[in-house]
Amino acid sequence: MSKKISTIFLSLFLIGILSVSCSNSDKTGAGDGSTTTKGIEQYNNNFYVSTSAVLGSAYLWVSIKDGKVGMFPNDNNTTPPDFTGKYMTGPITGSGTDYTFDSGDDTTAGTLKFSDTSVTVNFTKNTAMPSFENKDFICNIKK
Repeated sequence: MSKKISTIFLSLFLIGILSVSCSNSDKTGAGDGSTTTKGIEQYNNNFYVSTSAVLGSAYLWVSIKDGKVGMFPNDNNTTPPDFTGKYMTGPITGSGTDYTFDSGDDTTAGTLKFSDTSVTVNFTKNTAMPSFENKDFICNIKK
């Protein structure tokens, strides 16, 4: 009888440990309830501009808004261009600092790698500018 009771208590103890462990898998260790996995939304309303001209005198601008990414060349590297109508409709997938994007019209695709101060854009497909494919473009955040 004692062995059955010990087994029951051991089972309940293990179930309790596993349930706490599993329910806490997406939380930080700080216990503040914040999650460690954030989506592209964490970069909403940010503008980024390439560190140098990417084509002639044009700089590459990147904007994140409403979970979408927009990219546009502009000769001005101090003031963001108007991104109205220039946000890609395709999916952005990923989490944390690493994302993939697709234009939704089979013309542009690539990756975004964010840091605290910049985003690195790498086009895996760019039908308008094939010379941009498989090159890293570092764009610093513009405040």
